[in-house]
Amino acid sequence: MANKTINLGGNDTERLFLEDLEFDSADGEHVIVKKTSIPEIDMKDLVARHKGRYYLLGLHARPGRRVLDFPCGSGYAANILKEFDIVYHGMERDSLTIEYAKRVYDHKNATFAVGDLQNPNLPNNSFDIIGCIEGIEHIERQFQSPLIGAFKEALKPGGILIVSSPENPTGVSGPSVHNQWHKWELTKKDFSNLLREHFDNVEMVTHKAVLSTGVLTTCFYGICHK
Repeated sequence: MANKTINLGGNDTERLFLEDLEFDSADGEHVIVKKTSIPEIDMKDLVARHKGRYYLLGLHARPGRRVLDFPCGSGYAANILKEFDIVYHGMERDSLTIEYAKRVYDHKNATFAVGDLQNPNLPNNSFDIIGCIEGIEHIERQFQSPLIGAFKEALKPGGILIVSSPENPTGVSGPSVHNQWHKWELTKKDFSNLLREHFDNVEMVTHKAVLSTGVLTTCFYGICHK
């Protein structure tokens, strides 16, 4: 049986793990997950910022509403949104991360599944709220508009899509100059235009924050009403 470590606890801020866990995967691999811990970064600040983004979904959550979190990462939003008594469905492309999420955050109103933002394959008219938090910048430009279109089709009439997008600091949309995992970061104008290709009713929110590293970042949130 092969050992496989999916997080070494020091170099993975893109997929944040909040609990240690060791388990055998469905494929027979022994998986060791370490809680993300990066010595040069204020982890309390990092975790608070990652969790805080999901309360924008919470503002629209009501008991019984079906919420899609895609990409869901390690699944911690299921625990955050549990207090709103919603029906949560998380999707993430990495199957081992989904297995982790099922073991750590499973509850009666939560489900998790493997999914790819580049080929979302979502059921039509199925969700009241869709959150794409820290996701769209991780796919190439040619996949971004089809993804927003797929999200619209997956929303129920009157549903809400909430998308976050970090600003490309160069002033031009393109690959990130700071983060190798960000394949296509958008300017505010291009992000707004992307959403308005598919939605007539779009609200834009701009959030600026100084990271624990001292870097000033800007992130845009689009709230799209079907």
